[in-house]
Formats: sequence, structure tokens, C-alpha cells
Amino acid sequence: MDDAASLILNGVEARAPAFLLVKGSAKCEIVEQQSNLVAFVNFDSIDDRGWPGEFDRAQVIATEPAKSDALRTTLRDVLTLASHSPETLVQPAVIESIEESILQAVDLAMAAASPASEAKRLSLNHYLSLVRKFDEFVAVNAGKTLYSADVARQLGVSVRTLHNAVVAIRGMSMHRYMRLRRLWSVRQQLLRGASLQSIKAVALVNGFWHMGEFTALYRELFGETPQQTLSAARKNTDSQS
Repeated sequence: MDDAASLILNGVEARAPAFLLVKGSAKCEIVEQQSNLVAFVNFDSIDDRGWPGEFDRAQVIATEPAKSDALRTTLRDVLTLASHSPETLVQPAVIESIEESILQAVDLAMAAASPASEAKRLSLNHYLSLVRKFDEFVAVNAGKTLYSADVARQLGVSVRTLHNAVVAIRGMSMHRYMRLRRLWSVRQQLLRGASLQSIKAVALVNGFWHMGEFTALYRELFGETPQQTLSAARKNTDSQS
């Protein structure tokens, strides 16, 4: 979690930006040359995400600085939320959204560490067909919080393949693409007045658990805050009644 973290793993020096990946179980002899702030994340079962690494082996995976920073920021935000607003974590939907955020951050870091070779990529026609199916699936499930593993499973592909398809066709990561669609879902609900729900409730329903980040993303995309959108929608409703 530190900017200049370094350690020696089984006799080999590892420096940031990198992370330690252990699949299954493995002996790790770690020597810290300095005091480091380290975060450990345990996943019970991860399938079809295209992560590198061998089973029952500890490996240091080098990645890009920006992807490493994004992963660290996500983990810090989760820990901050757990510390300052533990009551929020009682909600199952919030837990699922946090898990998805962490998985997506790791996905991007992993993709930067081991980009798929062109020989393993599908043709653009296959990618286009897959993204169209993806869009149809999202449209049918409008208003529901979708998770990358569930969507990929429904489409019969791995998360990594779906990510590669979205990058090839939409020019952005699957994480960003799904986030944009969720932002539009929030906006549609706010434009309808969002009944009596609070903005926070609408955000949580759509998978946004970090309110500061949500507001900044919303303002960047739509040029106004969620509160401004909701206020304008309610004024318009009042004037028509």
C-alpha cells in the first residue's frame, strides 16, 4: 500500500508497482527491507477471470503504476468506509458492490500485468457479436445491479474475454463501460423524481457505494450534481401538477 514498498520474497527482490499473488497455498518467506503498509485480500474462489499465476505458488506480479494506484485507492476507500460508516456494510447490495469494485480493480491490474496475445484474441466480428449480446443483456436487466462475473457467465465467456471485447468495440474497459451505464441508470431515476428515495439510496441501488466518487463521476459526465438533477426534475413535476 506504500508508494515505495519493497520486499524480498523467497530470496527475490520485488518492488512496486507489483503485488503478491498466491493461488491455493504456498510457502512464502518474506523479508521487509523497510516497514511497509500491506493489504491482504482473500478471495474464496475466482474462476474465468484470466488472472495469471500458477496454482500452489507465490508470485510477484508486476503491473502499471496507474493500475496499482487504482487498486490501492479502492482498498483504502473500502477500509475508510468500514471504519467511518460500518452500518453501510450491513446492506448485502453494498457488500456485493464493494466486492465487484475490488475484483474490477484487480482485473485491470492483472490485465496490465499480462496482456492477452493477439493469437489468443477473437476476431472483431466475434467481439462485436459478444458486445451486442452484452448490451441486450444489460437492457433486459435495466435497473438491476450487474456484476462482471455474472454477466460473463450468462454470455458463456470468461470475464477476461468480455473485457477484451468491450475494449476492442467500445474503446474502454468493461469496468468503465458498466460504470457509465450505471450512471445513466441513476440519472434516469433522478429525472423521474426518484419517488421519495434519497440520492444515496439511488446510488447504492445502482452499485455506487463511494458517495464522493459517485458525485464527482456524475458531475463530470452530466455537468451537474445529482442533487441539481433531482431538484430540477421535482420542480418540473410540481409545475405540471
